[in-house]
Order: sequence, then structure tokens, then C-alpha cells
Amino acid sequence: MKQSRKRALGWLAGLVLSSIAIPSCIGSTGGDLLEFEAYVAGAQGAANGQYTFSNDRGFEVTLSKATLHLGAIYLNQSVPTSVSSDTSCALAGIYVAEVFAGIDLDALDPEPLLLPNLGVANTDTARTAEVWLSSGDINAPSDPTVVAEVEGVASKAGEEYPFSGRITISKNRAPVATDPALPGSKPICKQRIVTPISVEFTPTQGGELHLRVDPAGWFGNVDFAELEQVDQSPPHYEFQDDDSDAPSRNLYAGIRANSGVYSIEWHAGANADD
Repeated sequence: MKQSRKRALGWLAGLVLSSIAIPSCIGSTGGDLLEFEAYVAGAQGAANGQYTFSNDRGFEVTLSKATLHLGAIYLNQSVPTSVSSDTSCALAGIYVAEVFAGIDLDALDPEPLLLPNLGVANTDTARTAEVWLSSGDINAPSDPTVVAEVEGVASKAGEEYPFSGRITISKNRAPVATDPALPGSKPICKQRIVTPISVEFTPTQGGELHLRVDPAGWFGNVDFAELEQVDQSPPHYEFQDDDSDAPSRNLYAGIRANSGVYSIEWHAGANADD
């Protein structure tokens, strides 16, 4: 059943933003305010809890588990620079829309899942999007939330590599400041925001936001033969929750890739005139 579209926008915006701890920019450009439903889904090619694909290193990969913790989704009117640069985590530009997710998405389920919270937007055109991979305060120096968890088997040239991994974005991902005079120039929050994701649409009354996550993009540059083998019989390989080896670094980079992983669209919706 559709959620009611008669909730107070001011209360809803306050609820969403208090959950992710940044001030609202919605409505600051004078566009009409509206609320919307948001849906998230996994890879379209996944079926029966599995997803098979080939990566750029020539491995055939079959995932049996791929989850992603989604904190929030933002749409931005401008085209900001990457969050990895020396900018504020609340990137320059005007936010067009925002929705709090706070869920663990099964990226092997292609069916759209309705988020529990309504989003808020104005009627300005969105040109980039941000996916926040966080739980609670995005600026917290430590966060034990498992952002992504994967299991599966990769194969190449007759060799198989059963693997697993759990990824967090906590002190293990804190960048080292390159300028001692600016120790806070690369805060941890920048590791928790995937941006800029290219979009081009204008939110409309009665419309819906749809995010699809394709975990094949997480593994594009992963050489499974270089993974650490943690068990001999049966053989098992494991991604590390840090940058100690190339496959683990590349998996983490894939999760944070701003293209080829996250697809965000606006759908007019069945009741666009409601």
C-alpha cells in the first residue's frame, strides 16, 4: 500500500536529516516542495539468490551473498567535484532531494524494495547524486557497521577461488592528512559518501526515486588469485577489511565507484497527479 502523501514536510525533513546529522538545503532555491517514495533494488541479472558475471581480469564470478548498507540518498543541483578532494562532506551546491534509507540491501534481489521513509524534494533539476554508506553520524571517527558483505566463487583457467569478505568504513579507512597544518582536511566522512553519480531529471509530484545497485562493479578490477588463502581444505580465500592487499583495495574502491555500480532514476509513478 502506498504511504500517505499528507505527512507534514517540515516534520519529515527534520526526521530524515536528524538521522544523518547534516542541515537541510531542500527548498533553498525556491522550488515547490514535495514528498516522494523511494525504492532500492539489486542487480537485474541476479536470480534465485545468485549472480554470475565476468570481471575485467577474466574471472567468472558467482555471488551467493552481496549486501550493502545504505544510509541515505541525496540529489544535487550542481556537479560538484569528487568527495575525495579537499571539500566539505556536505558538498558545494544546492541539494534537490534527500531520503533516509537506513537498511541493508540485498544486492542479489532485483525486485524494488520500498524504503520505510518518505523523501523530500523540490522541483529543481538534479544533476548529480550521492549515496551515503553510513549508520548514524557520518562524521563519527569509528563506526562498526558492516557496509558490505560478500560471498561467492570465482574461477579462471580451471582454478576456483571460494571467497568471502566484510567491509567497514571506520578507523581502518581514515585517510592520512598530507598537510600537517590541516589535520582535518580529509575527514572520514568522505570515505562514506559515493559521489558524484551522474543523473539528469527533475522531481515531480507523485513521482518515485529508484536506486539500483549492481555488485558486479565492485569486483571489476579484482584479481582473485592474489587473495589471501585462509583455509586449505576446503580452500577458502578472504578479502581483508583494510588496504593490506590489492584485491581488498580494489573491492573497496569498487564499492565506492561513482559509475557502473549505482543507477538512480526518477519514475513518474502510477499516481503522478495525486
